[in-house]
Amino acid sequence: MDLKAWMRERTPRFGTLLTIDNAATIEVARLAGFDWLWIDGEHGQFNEVSAAVACALSTGGPATFVRLPDFSPTAIKRYLETGCDAIILPAVSTIDDVQIIARAALYPPRGQRSVGIARAQGYGATFQEYLHEKSYSIVAQIETVAGVRNARAIVGHEAIDAVIIGPYDLSGSFGIPGQIEAPEVVAAIAEIRTLCSEVGKPCGIFAATAEKAREYAAEGFDLIAAGIDSSILLNSYKQLRQSLIWRD
Repeated sequence: MDLKAWMRERTPRFGTLLTIDNAATIEVARLAGFDWLWIDGEHGQFNEVSAAVACALSTGGPATFVRLPDFSPTAIKRYLETGCDAIILPAVSTIDDVQIIARAALYPPRGQRSVGIARAQGYGATFQEYLHEKSYSIVAQIETVAGVRNARAIVGHEAIDAVIIGPYDLSGSFGIPGQIEAPEVVAAIAEIRTLCSEVGKPCGIFAATAEKAREYAAEGFDLIAAGIDSSILLNSYKQLRQSLIWRD
């Protein structure tokens, strides 16, 4: 997937974060009309098998970005085989991290990714095309103080196609978990977004609410994930239940 070309078509691109491993959840999010779906294999229930199902259910619909549980070579190899449009690597903090990712995610001679047959290669039917045309994007998630310190090198590496900021983990790394409006967190977010703009790479971020998502859009973010499925479901049920309370 060519993220740069995709972002040129229309900005910003709104997605949502999915943690519940259920086909209905994927289909409902697809029907809602999001531009992309964040399939979460780090904090969510998805593994490489259910992530592949989620990608299949989204065929012809929103782009699928799968966040891995870590950026170990085994995880990268197995989750790329799902046929997702992009992989999100959590807590990328150093250029050494990026080099590990590049070696595992890119075929020789650029990297050391091993050759296998799975959904990504059409179970063999599109093997040659997949082997010679990189049809997926590599997204680094910057969400640590070290990641901010090394952001220029991370963002500038040729293997990284885009960046997504994790504001909540970033605030935790600063020692103030949940305080995403703290000056140091806001400054770090702005620094990363500026670096991405300088090198022409899409910059994304997670927003817990629609209001915050709109703020990020106004600030120039390209990829914005609004809300989490479990929280959206809970809040909707709470609002419904509250509306049923009878008042004389």
